[in-house]
Amino acid sequence: MKNLKTIMIPVAVLVFGVGSAFATNKAKTEKKAEIAYYFDASAPNEKCILVGEVDCNPTSGPICTELVDGSPRVMQQFLSDTECGVTLHRN
Repeated sequence: MKNLKTIMIPVAVLVFGVGSAFATNKAKTEKKAEIAYYFDASAPNEKCILVGEVDCNPTSGPICTELVDGSPRVMQQFLSDTECGVTLHRN
């Protein structure tokens, strides 16, 4: 019985580790589009302006910019009508 326990514990840890590695890899490869906004201080009421879906993420990479009416704008997540939140990063 003791031999069975000493074999099963390392096997269970190995199986759990392999499963976690596959799950992490799948999560990293599934990149989804984010709904993006940009901050416009000159806007009369709503200063966080909707752009739409962009190929960006909130965690890492170069800063995500898009051309809006011919001007490059930094893409951000929505926080409120008067301010945007986290800066998005290019996938």
